Amino acid sequence: MFEISSISLDTVSAFGFKIFAFLVGLAVLIFVHELGHFLAARKCGVIVEKFSIGFGKKLFGFTSRGTEFIVAAIPLGGYVKMKGEELGEETSEEGSFSAAPPQHRLLIAFAGPAFNILFALAIYVFVYMIGVETIGPVIGTVKENSPALEAGLQTGDKIISVNNNPIRFWSQLQKKVYHSPGEKLDFQIERLNKGIINLEIIPTTEEIKNLFGDTEQVGLIGITPLANTITYIKKESAAEKAGLQINDRIIAVQNINIFGWSDLRPAAVDKPGELLTFKIQRNDTEILIPLTPTPKTIKGPDGNDLKIGEIGIGMSGLMVLEQYGLIGSVSRAIKETWEMTSLIAISVQKMLFGSIPADQIGGPILIFQIYGEQAEQGFNEFIRLTALLSINLGLINLLPIPILDGGHILFFLIEIIKGRPVTEKNRELAQQVGFFMLISLMVFAFYNDIARVIN
Repeated sequence: MFEISSISLDTVSAFGFKIFAFLVGLAVLIFVHELGHFLAARKCGVIVEKFSIGFGKKLFGFTSRGTEFIVAAIPLGGYVKMKGEELGEETSEEGSFSAAPPQHRLLIAFAGPAFNILFALAIYVFVYMIGVETIGPVIGTVKENSPALEAGLQTGDKIISVNNNPIRFWSQLQKKVYHSPGEKLDFQIERLNKGIINLEIIPTTEEIKNLFGDTEQVGLIGITPLANTITYIKKESAAEKAGLQINDRIIAVQNINIFGWSDLRPAAVDKPGELLTFKIQRNDTEILIPLTPTPKTIKGPDGNDLKIGEIGIGMSGLMVLEQYGLIGSVSRAIKETWEMTSLIAISVQKMLFGSIPADQIGGPILIFQIYGEQAEQGFNEFIRLTALLSINLGLINLLPIPILDGGHILFFLIEIIKGRPVTEKNRELAQQVGFFMLISLMVFAFYNDIARVIN
């Protein structure tokens, strides 16, 4: 007897929403990139014959001012086709890409990645003008034998300032402490029923592993933020099946008090497959909920397999709104764009030189999954991810690989320096190599994506 499994309408609807979010996000990124090439070509007097979002069969389009605008069937890229651009099509006619000065061709090639970076900057300006919720400077955990404990900091203390510099967000506090190992810091805190208290704390100098597994020396005082309120529940996760709800506060797991992720990890994340009891505060009432973290294998900082228990939640503590006016938003956006650009550039460098395992490379399936999850958490998270991926797209295209914008830029720089273009034979050979490298990377990324889904 065969049993047919039913799929709920909620599951279908959620999947459809993720597909929609993925396609919209990807289309926007491609459009912005190709728009850069298009506008730069028009500015330099080069005729643009086609502007396509997607590859393959044309779905629909229109023609305006001599350019055919197309939406094609395969939404995994796009292109701008200029007159005299392709090998074998070079011509000295006016409006031809090949007839344009090398400086103009370089500008056209660079404009695509540049627009991706500028688009991310514009997103961050918008985000900080409407405001971003971020963790407030309220202490959740004070570690034993730490400078914070010796100085008298307690759970629930709110940091007002450090060295007379106002502290509004936990990230500000963290950076100040990180960059001050061994230095005396004057803390001003607000304690419930005690008012304002002044304390002196000297961060210890300790070695930690950063995002890339590299060792660096930072200042630490032994505190973590209060972050035990559930703000996100993943579909079909252990948390959803157990009945956890948004705005639940996790008070304890078994006999371990929970103030944030640093407590939740040893209490639950490090116990895959074990039946645990979560003490939850919901609407001023404490309840007990049994939950079994779902076993999952991930890559640890050293690149080895690490088995964890996935709960499927996002947690935060006292959230505050980080919001600025136009000038403040521009300043904050420039800083954020620079930080994200530097982070991605270092990631790409380490991946190319093998410091980051190759199986961490992701393709369209991974992007689809991440887009869907971020879209479920709200528009703000969705567009911030779009900004991050836009920077990533811009930087990847600047790699000096033939067929990518960076490869073309390299050829044009050589032409400017030598005073003559790279020979057609060498360009053709380089493009064949570049095409092979790009296809190999795409196949490898797809392989990683499929392996993740299977696992």
